Amino acid sequence: KGDVEAWRIKYPNGTVDVFKGWISSLGKTVQSKEAITRTVKITGVGRPHMAEEDTAPPVAVSGLVVAPQATNVNVGATVDLTYTVKPDNATDKSLRIATSEPTIATVTQADNVVTVKGVKAGTAKIIGMTSDGNFTAITDITVQA
Repeated sequence: KGDVEAWRIKYPNGTVDVFKGWISSLGKTVQSKEAITRTVKITGVGRPHMAEEDTAPPVAVSGLVVAPQATNVNVGATVDLTYTVKPDNATDKSLRIATSEPTIATVTQADNVVTVKGVKAGTAKIIGMTSDGNFTAITDITVQA
């Protein structure tokens, strides 16, 4: 009996078995310029299972929060907004960000932080939307001269 390790066997049809066991014998190594088939005997521990059973199901987004929800910024200045996708372990945390008035405020996104730059005096809404579930969070921006 050897050290028990995890093993995966991929069959020609693409199916993969995963199990634990140890190598109980190895075939000889032969030098060749062609493909070589090597026989390995593995003594299993427990029953094999499909590799697909190891894949966790995706975690859906349940909400989106932005802070702050309203703020002021001067023309030519910037302010950062932070978006938080819920739950923390959501599979797809990607966001789409837009401004309702690109002539008043522009946006630049870096992951979950959005930098808003005041362009000219007025009001705009900065809208964040999740890619998974289409949840939205909006910040009201007032650009001051």
